[in-house]
Amino acid sequence: MRTPLFKIHPYARSIILNLQKKIGLFPREFCLITGSPRSGTSALVRWLGKQKQISAFPESRILVSSHRFLEEARRFQNLEKEIGRIESLARKLAFDYYIDSRLSLGKRLIVDKEPLEPIAFPLRDYEKFIINVRKIIPRAKILFAIRDPLATIWSMSRRTWGESLTEPQRRRFTLDEYIEDWNMCAELVLENCAAPNVYIVQFGRLINDPANESKRIFDFLGIRGGALFEPRETNEINFDNKEREKILTAVAGQVEKLRIKGIKDLS
Repeated sequence: MRTPLFKIHPYARSIILNLQKKIGLFPREFCLITGSPRSGTSALVRWLGKQKQISAFPESRILVSSHRFLEEARRFQNLEKEIGRIESLARKLAFDYYIDSRLSLGKRLIVDKEPLEPIAFPLRDYEKFIINVRKIIPRAKILFAIRDPLATIWSMSRRTWGESLTEPQRRRFTLDEYIEDWNMCAELVLENCAAPNVYIVQFGRLINDPANESKRIFDFLGIRGGALFEPRETNEINFDNKEREKILTAVAGQVEKLRIKGIKDLS
């Protein structure tokens, strides 16, 4: 994210936030960055947050909460009958949150990042989340990030999860759970790779050919004159042979399906 050149007084900031909302000087377009955690989603939102035309939100959680709101609404007959109105309320809630949280004068695109992981989604209802995002913001663009399973799962296993909760519940998951999560996210990539307003960000292309991949992403988002992505050094993978073999065997089916779809530049 950009560091501001000067600090804005809280009172002045409040006036500007109210002004941009009152006269409609806020971004009208939206993009969600998603995919398996540790697949490059954080690098993407940091990079895109540096672009002059973009207002970026790394894991605002407002769409996760809106998703749960819609799922709960559908449980009750009287609300399900008015689901279109409920979706409109969720849309207003999300955009009001974004607009009230950032000074967005001169921006035209809101970008939020929500990786698909079991702390944010205890039910692992990742597919329903994507469906609900499209219900809430029908014209939303989606950047699906996908990365080599060994590197992704290694990175997932190196951290604890749950720090973002109101009452932090720091925990780790098993190797089988990390594998399952990568496979579920790969399945979503396969299901959505040909969908309108979707671009699959292959981590290998982003790292190994940042100039061309940056331009492809800018074209997808309609961004002109943006700063190119700058790769950072990635960590070494230190699984033992048994763990490595277990992962590669478990993900082989999805990797082959991705390859057939032309999604093969992951590492």
